[in-house]
Amino acid sequence: MKRLKLLGLFRLKNQLRLANLNSSNKEVRKYAMYTISGYTAALFMFLGYVLFIAIDLQTSHNIETFFVLLASILFWVFGIWHTLSGFDEVIESKDSDFIFSLPIKSWQAKLLPLGSKYLISIFLTFVVLLFGYLITISFINHYVLVLLLVLLLSVIIPLLATNVTFLLSLLVRSLLTLIRCRHHVIESILTLGLFVAPLLYTIVNARSIDYKDWFIDASILQYSLTAIPFLWNLIWLIVLVIVTSWITIIAFVYFHDFLVSQKNKQRKQRHTNTRWTVQKPILALLSKEFRLYFSSLTYVSNTILTPVIMVAGNICLLMGIIPHVHSFSYDIIGLTITAQDLFTMVTFLLLVLTTTTSCSLSFEGSNVWVMIVAPIRLINMAFAKILLNTILFLPGLVLTVIVYDSIFHVSLPYLLCLTVFMLLTLCLISVFGFFVNLSFPSYTWSNDMEVVKQSKATILTAVISMLMIPVISLVVYVDTIFLLLLAIVVEVAVILGVMKKVANSSLRVKENE
Repeated sequence: MKRLKLLGLFRLKNQLRLANLNSSNKEVRKYAMYTISGYTAALFMFLGYVLFIAIDLQTSHNIETFFVLLASILFWVFGIWHTLSGFDEVIESKDSDFIFSLPIKSWQAKLLPLGSKYLISIFLTFVVLLFGYLITISFINHYVLVLLLVLLLSVIIPLLATNVTFLLSLLVRSLLTLIRCRHHVIESILTLGLFVAPLLYTIVNARSIDYKDWFIDASILQYSLTAIPFLWNLIWLIVLVIVTSWITIIAFVYFHDFLVSQKNKQRKQRHTNTRWTVQKPILALLSKEFRLYFSSLTYVSNTILTPVIMVAGNICLLMGIIPHVHSFSYDIIGLTITAQDLFTMVTFLLLVLTTTTSCSLSFEGSNVWVMIVAPIRLINMAFAKILLNTILFLPGLVLTVIVYDSIFHVSLPYLLCLTVFMLLTLCLISVFGFFVNLSFPSYTWSNDMEVVKQSKATILTAVISMLMIPVISLVVYVDTIFLLLLAIVVEVAVILGVMKKVANSSLRVKENE
């Protein structure tokens, strides 16, 4: 058992790239630093959001619901994160051969990657909940009881989120395989849809448009410490975690070979579908990009969520599912944010939050040699990859324009300027993503997740998007056509400048690749 714990901690360090900090390879050390820095920045941003929630609830004299709300947000965030990340890396990790060669039992080797995933989730949950406990300790009465609750929830939330999403993905994958209708996009949409269905149901039937009420109503904790049924709710959660963990472990141990075979079959189909042919340059390249994009469940699931949210949110507004939109306003730090302001900020947040171009070049893998020797200019490849990301958001953008016109009744000149600004912002983050990926490619990866979520280019593009968000939010909050026109001119100049650099660049593979 001691040896198993040491192996688990060793694999945990590898997953967090801590072991790579001592590598003799300079590029490996830099990649580890980028990865760790990205995760750390995301964690601190989330802790800042937790602080904002505490201040907001205390201002509205509703601090007793803090842990109910935080438990709900953590559960849904972890669940969506696991759904988008997938479980292929847990089923058969890149170090599986090494793990199964160790002097441990077969069932221990099968469960080691799952155990590492549990440990990472438990650690992150504990850090967030402990931070929440420390910033609210002056507002709560039962210090010891709340601390025990933090310890319990640190285990309950990550295990429940992991188990539920794994069992859902296993169910969807098995059903699609049974009816011979398995496709990456269908599998991703069904799994994510089944998981978030209770949350969407709560939102649709909510009486307010305050997100806090949505997550409180959809919380796994349900009751605060002051409510009598709280203890029974906690006992029910513990029982549910034990049952789902037992089922998940049984599935991993007894169906491991089946899961590995399904994963390998999926990989074989992907390689078959990504053969590259050239006919008409732009159309052929765009067709190839769509085939490459839909060949990976990880690629699709990690980039399709924001376009889908944009479409779903606009449809809810147009159908009147979200009531009393016009009367909604949010006061913070002396500023009043109207429903239109909030809608605009969320729209731009979704536009820049994810992009396919930050990993599109790296995702070529060994096929990059075909692109290098092909008689096609790099600028054409860039247009195809940028156009793919733009097309994904087009349905949401069209619906957004309709919402502005029919719900918020903005003037025509302002609507035209805002539409151009949205399109240019989408093009800007797409161009940035491609240029960063061109500057920091990675073609020698063994798992989709390494290039889609953990590559240097993806992390740098995410940092750029985070820097863009406050600037864009300021522009849309000021809400003047003059500032919009100025922002449009700046974005056009930046896009042309970056594309000029792309046109003067060449696609090369570094020797260490």
